[in-house]
Amino acid sequence: WYQRRVRVLNMGAYRDFVQSRLVQAQYWHDPLDEATYRKKSRFIAEINQEATIVPEYKSNLLKLSNFTLIKFTKDSMVTPRESEWFGFYSPGQDKSLYTLQESDALWNEDRLGLRTLSESGRLEFLEVDGDHLQVPEEFWLDEIIPRLRD
Repeated sequence: WYQRRVRVLNMGAYRDFVQSRLVQAQYWHDPLDEATYRKKSRFIAEINQEATIVPEYKSNLLKLSNFTLIKFTKDSMVTPRESEWFGFYSPGQDKSLYTLQESDALWNEDRLGLRTLSESGRLEFLEVDGDHLQVPEEFWLDEIIPRLRD
């Protein structure tokens, strides 16, 4: 299923018409064609500071008192699942993964401020045992609601 989805996305995800009308295409990051991704992505490459650096994105993120990232362990929508915690495929292939903490741009260069948030105790990583956005009520009550009160 994954390979079929990738072929379909690669046929048109970076076309202006598709990028401007299909939000899923704006989240597509082709690990085998980083140059096109950085040049043509209208959302995810920009917001992750991979296409251009916008200092306001980092300064705005650093205003947060807490930033909680949630990964769904059985996610059938997001590939790779590690990207829910800002991980991704190592350059030029779609097998080996790196974590946020191994990322040059997002961690070592701290383009978004994620390392700064982590070092100040304001970045959290949570996992939900389930599929994409399927959050059990108990998880909301025990894990999410208390964090919203802070």
